Amino acid sequence: MLTRIRRTLDANIDYGSAIIAALFLGTVVFCLNYAHGAARAVPAALKQATYTFFVAGFIVKNNERLARRLASPAASLLLAATVSSCLAVGLTFLVHSARGTPEPVLSTLPTALIGPPAFLLLGWRARRATSGAAPASD
Repeated sequence: MLTRIRRTLDANIDYGSAIIAALFLGTVVFCLNYAHGAARAVPAALKQATYTFFVAGFIVKNNERLARRLASPAASLLLAATVSSCLAVGLTFLVHSARGTPEPVLSTLPTALIGPPAFLLLGWRARRATSGAAPASD
């Protein structure tokens, strides 16, 4: 059972991106909420980092699949960046609005600003790495 879980995670999470994004956005959210006190900023930052590890890791892996999906590079990159950005921003706002984050909109802003260009770049990189290969059919 644990092997199956591990294989599923390995197939669906980009661990490198997940770790970098979790550390970066967790720190940003801590700083944005620190004016409300460390007791409120720490949970918001931990929530962001944990959420980002799993969700961003999944969204990045999915973004790469979408970037290779269509024959047209421009359409495929637009699809990947749009879907990934909407998921990232919407889910981040939902997590922060649910409970406990003093500044949910401000805490979502880094994802909204960094996400779209990052997903476009990551999609381009994934597409370039498989250039010459047929679009994915998964």
